This record gives sequence, C-alpha cells and structure tokens, in this order.
Amino acid sequence: MTENLKSAFELLVFGWGGVFLVLFILYLFSKLLLKIFPVKKEKGSD
Repeated sequence: MTENLKSAFELLVFGWGGVFLVLFILYLFSKLLLKIFPVKKEKGSD
C-alpha cells in the first residue's frame, strides 16, 4: 500500500510540476512578446 501511495504522490508532483512549468513558460513568452512588440497608444482616441 505505501509503495502505491509513494508512486501516486510522485505522479502528482510531476503532473502539477509540469502544469506550472508550462504556465510559467507561457508567462515568460508573453512578457517577451510585449517587449518585442510594445502596445502603441493611439493619438486622439479620447
């Protein structure tokens, strides 16, 4: 039983770690895109 539980926790850590790693990579990619292509403000849009 404890071996199965250890294996389950290992899978859980790798699963959630992968999810947060992908989210972090997407965050960094979006920051990079904003630095490369900054938002341009329109004149007279008020």
